[in-house]
Amino acid sequence: MLNLYNSYTKQQEAVNLNQEDVRIYLCGPTVQSSPHLGHGRSAVVFDFFIRYLKHLNYSVLYVRNITDIDDKIIQKSQEKNINYRELAESVWEEFVQAHENLNCLVPDIEPRATAYVPEIVQYIDQLINNGYGYITKSGVYYDVSKFDDYLKLSGRSTEEVKTGTRIETEEDKKSPEDFALWKFSKEGEPSWDSPWGVGRPGWHIECSTMINQTLGKTIDFHCGGIDLIFPHHENEIAQSKGVEKNENFVNYWLHNGMLNLSGKKMSKSDGNVKLLNEYIDQYGGEVVRFFFLRAHYRSPQEFSQDLLEESKKTLNNIREYTKDTESDPVDPKVLEIFEACMNDDMNTPKLLGEIFQMIKESNNLNDFEGNQRKQTIKYIFEILGFQLKLTDQSNKDEKLLSEFFSMYDIKFTEIDTAMNDFISIRNKLRNEKKYGEADEMRDSILKIGIVINDGENVGWYWKNS
Repeated sequence: MLNLYNSYTKQQEAVNLNQEDVRIYLCGPTVQSSPHLGHGRSAVVFDFFIRYLKHLNYSVLYVRNITDIDDKIIQKSQEKNINYRELAESVWEEFVQAHENLNCLVPDIEPRATAYVPEIVQYIDQLINNGYGYITKSGVYYDVSKFDDYLKLSGRSTEEVKTGTRIETEEDKKSPEDFALWKFSKEGEPSWDSPWGVGRPGWHIECSTMINQTLGKTIDFHCGGIDLIFPHHENEIAQSKGVEKNENFVNYWLHNGMLNLSGKKMSKSDGNVKLLNEYIDQYGGEVVRFFFLRAHYRSPQEFSQDLLEESKKTLNNIREYTKDTESDPVDPKVLEIFEACMNDDMNTPKLLGEIFQMIKESNNLNDFEGNQRKQTIKYIFEILGFQLKLTDQSNKDEKLLSEFFSMYDIKFTEIDTAMNDFISIRNKLRNEKKYGEADEMRDSILKIGIVINDGENVGWYWKNS
C-alpha cells in the first residue's frame, strides 16, 4: 500500500486512489530567468513519483503549468528592455531543454497562464459574487477573513502573515493579509480587459483557474516546493474552496524540500543559485538526476561539487554493474524491496542503500541468480527514469577513435572491446608500479572525452554522458 506524507494533515497516510483516474498538478516554473538546481530537484522528484504510479498501473493525468505573466516577469523584461512574451518564451525554452536532459516525463497538459485570462476573469467574478472578493483602486482582492480555514495548510498565525515580508502592501486593502486576484496595470505594462478595469491576474488565481479548467473541481495530488506552501498554495485553497465550496479541492498535498548551498536555501531572490543547465552540460542529465535520488524528497538537500562528483562515480559503478544485461523484473525479492521503499513515502535513500547492499552481495550468488539481480536492478532504475547507458558513441568520430587506439596497438572495431584492451594495458602498467605512464594514458584518453574511473572496479564513461 502506497503511503505518503500529506502536508495538509501533517501526517503520513495510506493513499486511496481510483486506479483508472489519478489527477496530478505540479506547480511549474515562473519563466523569469534561467532554471537553477532547485527547479531541477522539484521536477525530478515528482517525476520519480509519477513514474512510480504508472509502474503501479495507475492511469495518470498529469498537468504542469507555466506562469508566463507576473510581477517578476514584467520587472525582468523591463530591465532587459524586451517584451515580456519574448522573455517568457526564451526562458521557457531553457526549462524545456533541462527537463528533456533530465529525462522528465512531458506533462499531458501544460497550460500557460496567459492562455486562460478569460477563464481567470470568470473565476474572480465568482469569488466576488460569493462574497470573497472586493474591488479597490489598485485591483481586486481576496478577503481572507471570510475563509475560516485560511492558514490551515501552512500552520501560520495571522500575526505571522501580517509581519511577513512577502505580503502585498497596497494601502487600499481591507487587511494586510488579503491578496490580489486582479491587479490594475500601470502604463506600459501588459494588460487584459476585465469588468473591473484593465489589468492582469494575480499569481495565485492563475493556478486555481488552470487546475479547475484542466483537471476539474477535485484533484488527487497537488505537488510543489515547500517554499510554495505560503502564500501560494495557501491562497490557492482559499480561492478554489471559495468558488466551488469544495472541501476536497486537493486530496493530498506533496511538497519537496529545498536545495541548500552551504546550509542556505537556494533561491533566485537571495541571489544564491546554481544554474541547472550548466551542471547538466558538465555532468550530464542522468548524473544530476541521480544526485536528486540520493536524498529523501521532503528533506533539505545539500549541494556541493564534491557531492555531484560522488554521484557521478556511484552512477557509473551502477552502469558498469548492469551493463550487458536486459531490463527485466525477474527477481521478485528485489522488486519487493523496491516497492516497499517507494511505498514508504518515496524513501529513495533507503532504496539506494538496499541496492548497494544487494550489489555488494552479488559475489555470493551463482551466475544465474546474479544475472537475475542485475536485470531487476536495471529494471528498477528504468522505472525511475534512468537509461544507464554506459556509452554514447553517437557523437564520436570513428576515425578519431581508431587513430587514438592505434597508438596503443589496439585495433578499433567497437568501443567496448577497445576500452577493455586499453584498461588491461593500463592496469598492467599500474601493477608494474609505472604510475606515471598509467596516468599519461588516463589523461590522453580524457582529451577525446572518455573518463577512466579508478576504484575497486575500474570503469569508464563518456564525459558528459
